[in-house]
Amino acid sequence: MAHSVRLDADVLVLNSTGTSILLIHPTYRPDWVLPGGGIRPGESVAVAARRELREKLGLNRLITHGLAVDQVPADPDTGTPKNLTVVCDGGTVSIGTALAPPIESAREIRAVEWVPLDTLSDHCEPFMQRRIRVAVAAVMHGTRIPLLYRGEPATPAA
Repeated sequence: MAHSVRLDADVLVLNSTGTSILLIHPTYRPDWVLPGGGIRPGESVAVAARRELREKLGLNRLITHGLAVDQVPADPDTGTPKNLTVVCDGGTVSIGTALAPPIESAREIRAVEWVPLDTLSDHCEPFMQRRIRVAVAAVMHGTRIPLLYRGEPATPAA
């Protein structure tokens, strides 16, 4: 029996003090999430994370490290396949930096917001809160994981 697994790359972007994170509110979900999305066939995690951040926010960052890997089981009731999400380190951005979805992504993103870590429960589902907190802890403790592609550092082209 074949196993379908969806592979995603999410990106954690912190403010310069590490107290708030950048979240998006997609039009197709009731809750807020990290910017990110599906990894395309033949695409590395680093390239997918960079592409998703650019598509969702117009933010172009070099992605070289992961922070957490989250496995979500399949849901036979909805037909949702098993999911494996790599949370990548998007670095820090000043809260004053203007961020908005590019025109081509505006129809799928309702809002972009800096969310203080102590208010995650007002914005995210519990699993997303846990994913974010683990990723933030990895940044704070310096436990980032290098992203590799076929054993080489994944350093995507611009």
